[in-house]
Amino acid sequence: MKSRAILGLGAVCAAVLGAGAVQRLWLPHTRISGTATAAPVATPPGITLQLVNRGKQAGGAGAQQVIFADAKGMTLYTYARDTVGSGGVQTVSACVGDCPGTFRPALAAVDAGAATDWSMLRRADGSRQWCYRGAPLYTFTGDEMAGDARGEGAEGGAWRAAEFLPALGSVLPDSITVRHVPDAGGTALVSSEGLTLYAYAGDTRHRVAGCGVGSDCARHWRPLEAAAIANPAGDFTVIAREDGITQWAYRGSPLYLFDGDRKPGEVRGVGVDGRFHLALVRRYFTPADATIRWITGLGNVLATRTGATLYERDRVQPGEDNHDFHSDHGPPALGRLYGTSSCDAKCAATWPPYAAPADAVASGYWDVLTRPDGTKQWAYKGFALYSYSRDAPGEARGNQLYELARIDDVGSGEVMADERRIFLQLSERDEAAYAKVVAGGKPAGIGVGALFWHAVVP
Repeated sequence: MKSRAILGLGAVCAAVLGAGAVQRLWLPHTRISGTATAAPVATPPGITLQLVNRGKQAGGAGAQQVIFADAKGMTLYTYARDTVGSGGVQTVSACVGDCPGTFRPALAAVDAGAATDWSMLRRADGSRQWCYRGAPLYTFTGDEMAGDARGEGAEGGAWRAAEFLPALGSVLPDSITVRHVPDAGGTALVSSEGLTLYAYAGDTRHRVAGCGVGSDCARHWRPLEAAAIANPAGDFTVIAREDGITQWAYRGSPLYLFDGDRKPGEVRGVGVDGRFHLALVRRYFTPADATIRWITGLGNVLATRTGATLYERDRVQPGEDNHDFHSDHGPPALGRLYGTSSCDAKCAATWPPYAAPADAVASGYWDVLTRPDGTKQWAYKGFALYSYSRDAPGEARGNQLYELARIDDVGSGEVMADERRIFLQLSERDEAAYAKVVAGGKPAGIGVGALFWHAVVP
């Protein structure tokens, strides 16, 4: 098989720092258990990931993209006229003069350090601007809420939303690619069929890659075979096994498929055998106390490391059919709009907020909210997170609990307008579709609705 190179925004991430400035590697807080190595985190503190809909794919499904955003969830953009640093060439921002008044440089915190794929450009005023793979990043003043991308295509297409494409910059064999795998907590290697790949970390001295024919693990773990004429590609090498199979290896670790994974995105092999680990390329940021846990009947959900299932609270109107009680997070912008208001102090006695440290910073899909009492709370994909006081470790008794409630006092007319605008910006929805979620002729933010809790899937 031939290998293929997938090029990104810039060949090498270059940082242009002033005299005496220090670029240091930012070390992650934690890593998802079951990963082959401590794969680099996809985003440093202050950079988040946002899901956006881009029209429709074949068959009518919405095409969802993952884009970079700042700590407030505002879309980040790249500028085609910038000089992207690589190979000794310095990064240069062409957004000068009046340009920063419309496209503002995405500034890094004073104490922010560089990370894999991420660097900083020292601007003329002394501020430091984030760069992704050498490309400077900006926000657009015309964007009003998380998920907006109104700057897309400005100046004849020179401005583009900075999309997180996990395969960019990778040299991959034809039978392997890199995809977002939420249940894996990052971007992972997958087969040409989209099935998750696992790296073997056991003894391979006998060149049967630890799972030779007839061995116990061979009943569940199938080697990812390479063509007899396959050549090494990037981080990928070829192992000639004693059983006659030619097998792909990633960074020296043989690659396998797990027979319990039946469809793309599944990661049921995690924890089955301690010698096999997810082949992650990039990890999504995760708070130190959070993990992904399997619950029978629900699948993988977010939980604390002590086993407390994490929930979010959403709202659905009569006639609204766009929510899946188990898997749908709802639009992140709507979660941000509600903030912590969906669970007051009385509610919190039963549904304790998932506390964040006082110095927590948003990153990846995780946001930081401030409660009325001044404490910090974690949010995931826009929605505030809670545990349920009646759960024992590993339980999810709070899943699908709901109540009817009047929501006339959810907010002002401005908030109602924001709800309507969030609804209309999703996919291909229009005013006629919006009318279906109106109760008794009133705006969607007024009337009787259902507030419901559901366990949060990655």
